[in-house]
Amino acid sequence: MKARYDFLYNKTSNNRKSDTVTMIYKHNMDFDIMIQLSYSIVATGTQSGQNFAQLTIAIGNRIRNFYKLPTKAELDCKLGDFVLSAYATNYMIHYKLVCDKKLKSFNTAITQYKVYMGYNRSDLRKLVKEFSAVHDPFKPLLTQAPKWEYGNVVNPNQESIRLIKNANNDTSAKINPNNTPIVLSSINKKQSIAYYVNPEVFEVYKWALQTNQHCFEHNSVDTIAKERKEAKKAEALQVLRAAEPYVGKKFYQQYTCDSRGRFYPLSAYLNELNSDNAKGMLSFYEGKPLGDNGKAQLFHHIANMWGEDKLSHIDRVKFVEDNYYDFVKYGNKPTEAKGWMQAAEPIQFLSAVIELAKLDKHFVDGKDIKDFVSHTICYRDGSNNGLQWLMSLAKDHKNGHLVNLKPTQDNKPGDMYSHVAKSVQTIMHDKAEEEDSRSLDYYNLYFKSIEKIRNRWRVADLNNDISTERKKKLIRWYQRRYKAELKLTDIVYWDKAKFTHKEWRKIVKRNVMTYGYSASKQGMGEQIIEDTQDMDNVYLSNKQHSAARALGSLVYNTIESEFPEVANTMKLFKDNCEAYMKKHEKQYSHNTLISNFPFAQHYVKYKSTRIELSDGLFVMNDDKTFSWLDKVTVKIKTEVPILNLGKAKAAISPNSIHNLDSLHLMLVIDACDFDIVSAHDSFGSHACNVEEMQKVIRVQFKRVIDAKPLEHNLKETGNLVPMITQGQLDSSEILRSEYAFA
Repeated sequence: MKARYDFLYNKTSNNRKSDTVTMIYKHNMDFDIMIQLSYSIVATGTQSGQNFAQLTIAIGNRIRNFYKLPTKAELDCKLGDFVLSAYATNYMIHYKLVCDKKLKSFNTAITQYKVYMGYNRSDLRKLVKEFSAVHDPFKPLLTQAPKWEYGNVVNPNQESIRLIKNANNDTSAKINPNNTPIVLSSINKKQSIAYYVNPEVFEVYKWALQTNQHCFEHNSVDTIAKERKEAKKAEALQVLRAAEPYVGKKFYQQYTCDSRGRFYPLSAYLNELNSDNAKGMLSFYEGKPLGDNGKAQLFHHIANMWGEDKLSHIDRVKFVEDNYYDFVKYGNKPTEAKGWMQAAEPIQFLSAVIELAKLDKHFVDGKDIKDFVSHTICYRDGSNNGLQWLMSLAKDHKNGHLVNLKPTQDNKPGDMYSHVAKSVQTIMHDKAEEEDSRSLDYYNLYFKSIEKIRNRWRVADLNNDISTERKKKLIRWYQRRYKAELKLTDIVYWDKAKFTHKEWRKIVKRNVMTYGYSASKQGMGEQIIEDTQDMDNVYLSNKQHSAARALGSLVYNTIESEFPEVANTMKLFKDNCEAYMKKHEKQYSHNTLISNFPFAQHYVKYKSTRIELSDGLFVMNDDKTFSWLDKVTVKIKTEVPILNLGKAKAAISPNSIHNLDSLHLMLVIDACDFDIVSAHDSFGSHACNVEEMQKVIRVQFKRVIDAKPLEHNLKETGNLVPMITQGQLDSSEILRSEYAFA
């Protein structure tokens, strides 16, 4: 890094030093500090390829923040480019030109580079190992992070970070012991939780990855395209590498939050917000005896991880009891008894049954089950949390049971996803009945023809057949040539599907889940396209994108028509946001009820700016050789200080809901005198504490609703729009609803 600086310094006269050289010289930047602040970002960001501009800005921003310099995208990018150059010259990383479309207008030209781990990746890993004892919030910590007392904290490496990411000074100043005690208490409690990676789980995970076992999606779903398989495999490998340094060791996380109050760990991959792969690696370092009710709660968790999360609590426990000896066998000999790989969440299930096998040995040895020390994190999740909040705000007594705001008549869990799936199936069938004979004829002719071509392409792709690309081009030609005819088959396609109810439920699940977060018709169609890529169903994998969009639109319309109270609540948020921003000509903000958390939106317009990186780029050529490009132009986004009312309105409903679920999470953590692992609307504790945790979750949910959030927000912003008409839902019903969080 010093050699590169000296080269650039001597390259030009004193009057024409580059911005980077001037920046480093003026602020006396230390190269060791720059490495310390960048190595973890580089190590994680280059695993599977990272956009060059995004990576440079992230690195430059962190270093400039350390030196208390203001955020400025152009300077962040240039400083980040200088840092990456040092890694590149040591072959720890390399750049690739992935897109270079020269269009007629210079302003629309696209030149995009990606950064990948280089040939000398062993040196990068040595660097990571060398800094393993250094406090770095972007990886798990071997000692607790410093407690938050105000809106900023200085870490042991002298790096200052904000509790609310990207907050301005005025907002950060509102975080203090007098104004926001609940916020500080809850985040500090989260940072005090000690985790470890169970050595047995780690070894089985490593074996399964090396031997291509079916517990990973890239091996278990045949219909996933080859490129997507590689991406999923890379994610699984990243989790393994992130976990390796912490096998059997006590570690902690450092947290910050976003502008809505949602907590996020700063470390990548190995955390409770990541995939099943990562969550399955995590266990409580400190174990606790099961006590009187811990065994049943552990069994409940095991049933959930298997996929039986719609049974009653008693039936979930019975499900594990009925399969007890099989599950114990999975835990004792996971490399031989591979049935655990069929679980909905295989790695978390594996972790739980490994502990179940130990519990069985404890019992066989004549010891009391109550004394068995459990380390498993037993999770309980909200029931479609976005709609839970919206129905609570609307006091929707007619539909509250669907999201378990009140008990169901049959004492089984309410299931909003199944309800919408059934409605959509019925409507889709009725629509198909109304279609003329031409749609069915086109389905039998055009759709069935392209279905055969797709199936042949998939086989060729999986077998690395030389005809793969030719078949892919044929599919594209067919889609263009018969676009109109294929579009007419969309409704018939869904009606002809022989999906199980479970598959239908899975198809519409994210649509229903995200409606409360302002998902659009188009967005729901894109979700179906994306989500169904990973479902192991050949017929589904052959759908037209237009069919997915048609179904997404139908799901949206179904929810709108069946749940008008929810739609009215979301409209209230949007109308109030618009009125506030027009009146005050500033970003929408309010103080959150109870916690006083300073909720604030920040939506401005952006412009694309092209900047020239005169420090150069060390690029890998097509023939695998490397060369310096002295001047490279990249495109980045920079803020324009103009309010973006359209984006602010679109975002206010989901942001307000996230603000409420983050408040609820803070209240639950603050009220519990035991460890709570949280992932937004999912709460985890030791098995012995689950019953108490569930009581607290319900009590604090009721507390939020009884504080009248809608009225509070309207009052905070000046009562600019009228209050909606609410239903008759009694908030105390949730105290009796066993499945509100199950």
